Formats: sequence, structure tokens, C-alpha cells
Amino acid sequence: MAASDSKGYAGPTPSLIVGLRLGGKKAAVFGEGASAVTRAVFALDAGASVVLYTAGSMPAALGKWAEAGRITVVAAGKYAAADLVEFSVAFVADADAATAAAVAQDAHSAGVPVNVAGSATLSDFALLPTYRGAAGLQVAVTTNGVAPRVAQRLLKEIVGRLPADLEPQLGEVVRLSAAAAEAERERQVAVAKLEASGAEGISVEATAANTPAPESVGSVADHEEPLVDLSALRSGSATEADVQSVAAYAAHALSDLCFVYAAREQTLGAAALAWSRRAEKNAFGGWVSALRMQTRAGAGHALWGALASGARVAAIASAESLPLMAPVLAELAALRQPLVIHAVAESLDAAGEAHADYADALAALQTGAVVLASATPQEAHDIGVVAHAVAVAAAMPVVHVTSAGDRVESVRAIGHAQLAQFVAAVAAECSGLAVANAVDAAFARFRSDFGRTYARFEYSGSANAETVFVALGKPAAAAVLALPSLLRDAAATGVLNVRALRPWAAEDLVARIPATARRIVVLGCGRDATADALRADVALAVLVGRPAAAVRVGGADVFGASSTGIAAAMREALGLAAVEVEAEGQTEETIEKTLEDAPKDAPELNTVADPLDIVRRLAFPEAFDTQLSARPGERTFNVRVSSKYRMTPDSYDRNIFHIEFDTRGTDLRYEIGDALGVFGCNDVESVDAFCTAYRLDADAVVTAARDGEQRHTRSVRSWLTNALDLFGRPSKGFYTALADFAVDAAEAEKLRWLTTADGAIEFRDRVADTVTYADLLLEFASARPSFLRLVDLIAPIKPRHYSIASSAKMHPGSVHLCVVAVEWRDSRGHARTGQCTRFLNTLRVGDAVVVSVKPSVMKLPPLDSQPVIMAGLGTGMAPFRAFIEERAVRKMQGADVGSMTLYFGSRHRAMEYLYGEEFEAYHADGLLTNLRLAFSRDQKEKIYIQHHMRQDTEILASQMLVEDGSFYLCGPTWPTGDVKDAMVNAFTTMGGVKPGDANKVIEELKESERYILEVY
Repeated sequence: MAASDSKGYAGPTPSLIVGLRLGGKKAAVFGEGASAVTRAVFALDAGASVVLYTAGSMPAALGKWAEAGRITVVAAGKYAAADLVEFSVAFVADADAATAAAVAQDAHSAGVPVNVAGSATLSDFALLPTYRGAAGLQVAVTTNGVAPRVAQRLLKEIVGRLPADLEPQLGEVVRLSAAAAEAERERQVAVAKLEASGAEGISVEATAANTPAPESVGSVADHEEPLVDLSALRSGSATEADVQSVAAYAAHALSDLCFVYAAREQTLGAAALAWSRRAEKNAFGGWVSALRMQTRAGAGHALWGALASGARVAAIASAESLPLMAPVLAELAALRQPLVIHAVAESLDAAGEAHADYADALAALQTGAVVLASATPQEAHDIGVVAHAVAVAAAMPVVHVTSAGDRVESVRAIGHAQLAQFVAAVAAECSGLAVANAVDAAFARFRSDFGRTYARFEYSGSANAETVFVALGKPAAAAVLALPSLLRDAAATGVLNVRALRPWAAEDLVARIPATARRIVVLGCGRDATADALRADVALAVLVGRPAAAVRVGGADVFGASSTGIAAAMREALGLAAVEVEAEGQTEETIEKTLEDAPKDAPELNTVADPLDIVRRLAFPEAFDTQLSARPGERTFNVRVSSKYRMTPDSYDRNIFHIEFDTRGTDLRYEIGDALGVFGCNDVESVDAFCTAYRLDADAVVTAARDGEQRHTRSVRSWLTNALDLFGRPSKGFYTALADFAVDAAEAEKLRWLTTADGAIEFRDRVADTVTYADLLLEFASARPSFLRLVDLIAPIKPRHYSIASSAKMHPGSVHLCVVAVEWRDSRGHARTGQCTRFLNTLRVGDAVVVSVKPSVMKLPPLDSQPVIMAGLGTGMAPFRAFIEERAVRKMQGADVGSMTLYFGSRHRAMEYLYGEEFEAYHADGLLTNLRLAFSRDQKEKIYIQHHMRQDTEILASQMLVEDGSFYLCGPTWPTGDVKDAMVNAFTTMGGVKPGDANKVIEELKESERYILEVY
């Protein structure tokens, strides 16, 4: 899945790995050949019955299912679009482009999720056919925009709901699938060329000749002797070794061919290369050929030929190589080819220092390969051995991700004889088992044979833990080491070490977490937070596995941290250590230092700050009660933009956009109907321009306090950017106050005149033209209040509140807004924009924002069964999207939800049907019982929502007066009277209410909070 915005991108993005429950359902498969057979088997294994639309006959490979009555064949020519409504899922294979597009369009129209071979754009989900578990058959679902676009039919089949806020945290399945298909085409061309030249198949030699050439034989790394003693390792003796050496030992001992892909670290795989040069034999008594390969686009093609030759194949790779190898890896997984890649996860920071970094390694998560993780040298040895056993037993590629580092420790290796026996035993025990079961069996056998215990999820800590840290690799090892000291100070704590990232066993993970847990903290494992797919998987597992429990899933960024740093981060998360940090997202230039109630001998309250005084206050915060705050005096949260896209066409005169904020790692909580307060900032360039014109030093640091407020210390630029509404409209009081500073008598008189009755017309024009504080200060040049006086005179920036357009239950760790950019031209033709919408519109993914939460009266009825009638105009439908999502989650959890009616109004369907695809899908599913649309300018006669309400008198009267429903109106004020009249008409014509009593009934509904207006 692309790590870009969830909309506004060039192509579709997958969303989540989910389990499809197809038992007893019907699946349609179109096409013939191997691809059609693969997809048919995929559906049959998942428990579905299959109808195969094909130009041929029943494939022999499907004979046993045909005899059981599980699959039938229908001539392709007899297919009709109407047939699709009876299916839960559709697969298109080996079809020409026109047929594939036509079937996909039919499926989309029918609300049936579809997979089209070789077409990411037309597919609603990508195949991951190797994962099977109690949660169903796992696939990677694409949203092609927004989750309900996949169709409510799909949402019924999966375990749980798709939290759209997690989209940016998963891999690039669609891109990998397309690239894998291209890799397969290239391979077939290479095979054809070899066959044309008389070669039989793809030999090992031919493969090596057609892959990137090895490094020069003069490579220093390739000729260095390994630091570890091979004889000690293969004899089973304890020896000192690092992670890379023991991974190389497993690769060399259990393969015939070993390829080394090092993005930059030439010591990677050096041991395996040296052992190969010395003709050291593997655990099976054969010689091992090791080759260093170039890492570039298309890396991994050599693996094709090596596997085709029947050789045991392994690779040692830097994690940075995996995104380049992923297309080939995806195809190998689809073809069930045994292969092990030992990937060393690290990256360099700006100073050239290496850190454990799993961001690139997580590219393997979406390929269908098994993914196992280790950290210490002993773990790297043991998990490396298990990886080879699983690859052979399950006939699957396995990626063993281990941490980087030069840490050397004593390792008890497994000798060659025992290695061969172990692999053979696991292969025999796992014959016919699903991949996940093969992983479990390999871990169990390893414990039985060698006494060391591993599992897909390893829990340590209190059985009654309230806070559980989840991590993999190095962060997990550090967390386990820190646990004893944490338990002394916070007894209700635990650590869950994720050993197997794929196959992903969500039920097992939830089962390992104590039922008492109320908070889960996922320790970040990559340099890029959007690459931390582990947090996404954990969040979804908890959302589905414990829907009734109030479990918060957050995160802590520990990338680049030492073991001590990770322990400190855990203590901070538990509230055991007071760590002073700058407000997230604020630069040194804009950080606000809130200094409350200075000592009695403090200097005057408004002064240019003494640098030494600032140092004292920061050095001795307890003595001076110094605090760091992003927004002093407010209960605020620092969040980051995770997604943003425009909802209206670029050519349209109204810019309406959707924006999402990542709230993970904060204490931000919101309820349905709440509003999000956004603290907008003034444009820095405009502020600097004002400072130049007003002759202010923007970098000067000033301590000041408005009347009755705390003292704040910050730069002039920060005051004008973050605190003072410099580009807002001043009141008459500011005109009067500014007049007192005017040296020029004419200017003073003009300022005072504007506040009188005689100047009322011009004052009104100035208000209409949005003349700002800055405009006035520069217009009346003789009035020059000092900056400290400006702090008192200019109103503060206040948060702009927007109705939240998401349900926290559907989107844990995220909050969504639907915003219209406020833009106009004044009487002089100057373009003007609203301060906060300009700020929001300029934000990019990753930018930091300070927000607050404001409660609202817009609440759902107390009972799920009570009807809800919603009327939203334009962006006024934002809270109703949240209402619908909340009810959707409750419905999926088994609740009996009542009727939901949505009246939505805007100007043009093609331009402003906000979240239209979602509403249509909810309506098709039956959750949204009535969807009444009023696009006022799409026809000659203007149609508004009140017109539809007048047609629905029976619905309104019954649901409001009989079924205890609630009515909500959100949007501009102008239709309030007409909407009320429509409701009164319903009550009097169909509800048995006397005309004289109708208004009283409306007022009673308002008093009981069942007739709620949020208009502006």
C-alpha cells in the first residue's frame, strides 16, 4: 500500500490485511488456465462454492471439488451482469483487458468485491492466499479511495471494520503485485531465450550468467576471514559470535546456493562468502556456492533460476534490499517456493551511525512470505534455523529479519548433524499443515529438541497488566530487559514480543494480552512512523478481538534509541519519569515558554526578556514553576497530519477538503458529535513582512502577559505567528486605543471618527473588506504602539472549531475533518482567505498541529435502536458521517441498530457530493435506511432538503413521535425555518398533532435533546 494520502493519489492503495469468511458463500471466477485454477482453489479452500465462467471445460485440477458439488462450470458467453448479485466475491483471471474491465465495472456496480489478475487499478483486494487461520482467509484489501468503496458486501465478510486511519501504515501491495507480474514476464522471456538456445530449463550456471555480476574478486570484504570459528559452530560448541555471523552460519549450513545482497555494507555475508571459497560443506554434506549480487531495481531475479534447479536457496540481504526484491518475493510466495532471506535491519542517520531500522524490512509483510524476527545473536541463530525448517516444511519463502549491530556474545550453536535432522523432522511433521500451523510446529519441535522456547507472540510480565508494551526485534529485547525494574515501580506492566509478523495471528495476539490490559503501547521500529505496520496490525487485532473493552492502542517512537533510551521511553509512558520535551512539531523559534507566577522579586510583567533570566528559569524550573506548553492555558494535544485530499474538483470554485490527524501517542479522546478546535497559525512570510514594515526585530525574545494571564516568553515572530490574531478583524475598541498612540492629529481624529455614528458606513465597509490589525497599524503610520503594548491590544488567536467527521471506534488513533476553504475577494479585488482554513489548507502529511476537543450537543440517542434523522448541508454533514460510522461499528458488533435517514444538500452532485461513495455503500447495505439527496442547481427548479422532508411526512411523524427518534440539522442558518415547517407539516398531517400544538411539540423535543440544531 502506498504510503501516500488515502486520496488524491495516482492509483489505488490497499488498506489492511483482513480475514475473509467465505464459508457457505459463493464466489465467481472468470477465465481459464493456471491463474483461474489458483483463484478457484483460493476460494474453495476458504469454504466457498465456486461458479467458473470459462470458455473451456472443467480443469482437471479442480476435479475433486467438482465431484463434491463445490464448483460448477458456466460458459463464458452466458454471463450476465445481473448474475453477480448472488456472489460474495469475484475473481477475474486470464481475461483480455476489455472483459476484465467490464466484469470489474459490473462487480463495482453490484457492490461485490473483485480481484482482477494483473490489475491493481481494477482490484478491490490483493491475494495473499498462503495465510489461513481462525479469522478466515487473509487478503490485502484495497480501498481505491475510501473504505466503503470496497462495498459493504466485503465489510460483511471480514472480521472487523477497516480503520481508514491505518492505511498509511501498511506496505505497497498493489505496486508490488504489478511489479511482480512484470518480473514474471521478464523471467518468461529469459526462459524462452534459453530454450531457443537449446538449454534445458534454467540451470544454476545459466541463472548466475544472467544475473548481476559478482563483485570484483579483489573485494576486501570477500577475502577477509570471518571473525567466527566455523568449526566451533558446526560442532555445537559455545562460541563468541555476532548477529551477521550466526545468520550466515544458518544460511551456509542449510542451503546449496547463497546470494548476498548488500545495499552498502560490504561486510554483510562475508562469512558465508569466505566459507564458500574454502569449500566448506553444508549440513547435508554438499558444497555451497555463495555469490555477492548487486542491489538494484529487479534484485532477486537470480533466485528464480536457483530454485528452478532444485537447489536449496538462501540469501543474506540488507533490509534496504527488500523493497527492491519484494516483487520477486511476492511471486515466489504465490508459487509456494521454499527460500530463506536473512535480512539485517539497519539504516544510517545523518551522522553516519547505524541504527536498528525495520522500515524497509516491513516491505516483506505484503508479499505473502512468512516473516520472523530476532534481535540477539542467540536469537538470530535459533530463528534463522527455524526459518529454514519452515521454508522446507511449508514450501514458502521466509524472511528472517534480525537487528543490526556488532554486539558479540556467547552463542550455543546447533551442529550440522542435528540441523539436518531438525529440518527433516519438521518437514515430516508439517506435511499438509497450513503455514501458520507449520510455524507453530517448528517452534514446538525446536523447544523439544534444543530446550529454547519461542512462539509467535511471547508475553512477559504481570498476569494482570494494565499497560502492555508490544515490540519486535531490538526494541522487544530491550523492553524485556527493562521489565524487571519497571515491575518494581509499576506492577501492572507487561511486554509482548512479536516473533512472527506473518502469518499474522490476530486471535493469538489478543489471547496473549491479559484481559486486564487497558492500554497498549507499540514501540516504533522504523525511521518513518508511516512504515510502522506493526502498530496497524496490533490496533486492528485489538479492535476486532476486544470490541467491548476500552483498550487504547498508542505508540512510542524509539527509533535510534539505545536499550537505556528504550527503557526511559517505557518509564515515561508509564508516568514513572518526568521528561522535559519541547512541544511536538514546534521549532526552537516558535516554542512557547509559559512562566507562571514569577517570584516576588521578579521584574515588571512586560519586558524584553533577559537571556540570563530565561536560562535561570529553564535551568531551575521547580524554583520558578516553569512549564513548556504549545498553547498556554488550554487543554491541547499535538497531532500530525496523516492524510489530506481535496474532495471537490480543482476547477470548482469551492475548495472542500478532507484531512485526518494521527492522535496516537496522545491523550486525545473524543466522542461522537464533538468538535475539534484547531489552533491556526499566521503565515510566517506575512508576519516577517509586517515586522519589516513595522520595524520590529522578529528574532527578539519578549516576556509578556495579557491582563490576568500567565507570563509567556517567546520570540516576536512566535508571538505574531502563534499567539496574536494579527490578520484578524479589529473591534472598534482597537481603533479608539490606536488613536491614543497617533502622533499625527489627523490620523488620531480619523481613527476616532470611524467609531462614531458619522463614520459607521466606512467602518462597516472596512469590516466587509476584512481590514486587519496589520492593515490598520501600517495605514496609520504615526500610531506606533510598542510591541509590548501590541500584546495587550491585539486579540489572541482562538481555536476554530470543526465538527469531527469520524468515529473513534472505526478510526482508532485518528480524527477526521471536512473543511471548506473560506475564500473571497474584497471590494478592492484583493484575495482573502480565512485564517484557519488557510492554515489547514497549506498543511502537508506529517505536519504538526495543536488541537483541542470541544463537547457538543450533537449526540446519538442513548439506545442503538432509536431512529436517527440527519439533515446536513455541505460540510454540515461532517458529524453525520461520524454518526453513520458509529452505528456501522455497533451493527458489526451485533447490536440491533435503528433506522437512519440522511438528507444531504449541496449545489451540484458531480462537484459536492461529499463522501458520496460511502453513503451510497451504507445505503446499499441497509445501514442508511433512507438517503435523500437535494442538489439545488442540477435542474431548472431548485430543490432543497426541506422539499424532500415535505414528501416524507409519514417517515418523519412515525420515527419522531412513535419510535422516539432524534432529528439533527447541521449547516448554515437559512433553512432552519423551512425545515421546522416541514417537520410541523409531518406532525400535523401524519402524526395526529393539532396545528396549534405542533410548535409546542418541537420545543418539547428540543428540551429533551431530540431536535438539535447546529447552525452557523
